[in-house]
Amino acid sequence: MTRRDSVLDLLCRYYRVFTDPDVPSEESNFGFVERTLPLPVEQTALVLVDVWSVHYIDSMVRRIKQIVAERIVPTLQAARTAGVTIIHAPSPWIVQKRGYQTAKAELAEPPVEPASWPPEGFRHIYRSGEWAAFGRPQEPRLPGIYQWYETALDIAEPVRPAGDDLVISSGPEMHAVLEERCILHLVYAGFCANWCLIGRDYGIMQMNQRGYNIILLRDATTGIESADTVDDLLMTKMTIREIETKWGWSATSPDFVAACEGIATP
Repeated sequence: MTRRDSVLDLLCRYYRVFTDPDVPSEESNFGFVERTLPLPVEQTALVLVDVWSVHYIDSMVRRIKQIVAERIVPTLQAARTAGVTIIHAPSPWIVQKRGYQTAKAELAEPPVEPASWPPEGFRHIYRSGEWAAFGRPQEPRLPGIYQWYETALDIAEPVRPAGDDLVISSGPEMHAVLEERCILHLVYAGFCANWCLIGRDYGIMQMNQRGYNIILLRDATTGIESADTVDDLLMTKMTIREIETKWGWSATSPDFVAACEGIATP
């Protein structure tokens, strides 16, 4: 159902790394700024990045399953009901392996032509041959992970595309869809906060570079943590802060659901 000319009044925040002229320019004086953004429904999209069914990091999977059930599923349902455009961005590999029909398949990224430099054995982090001394050893788990992903990896069942939802596999596809629909505001959820969510060519950094208004649902994501950060989820928190500082806004999924339920005509 499309509700043209309706508005999502969404409470958002950003992190301000400036102070007023009469306040000392000290980091201790920085802080959040909140504002309710009036997002026109027809100019807004919910973008779900890499909401996968499985992952090889068991501890993160436990967080992901809870976030999907408690945050992303209600968000997706509310967005569909309100007529917000839904864009699934599950990675080019999943689109190809699972046969999802993308919105602009003709704009999918073509295969990259092999470069002549650096030398083949030197590229990437697992270097080989005469360059092996500069690379990391191959991880023994990787072959088994890739084999498992061949059969198990997909969009998580509770949030798979339905109805008028769209699927994309590249930044150019996403941009073309947004231009065609005159969409300006991108509400992001998905995984992982510090990897694909910000780094893919349809992720937060690239779409910010293209000029779109970025809003992260900060409770609808998690990052890949390290041994010394996992207890407090510091990698996730710092990535969210980077987004709030450099690339856009953040909001919460309950506030987004409430905005969808309370859409008003201006």
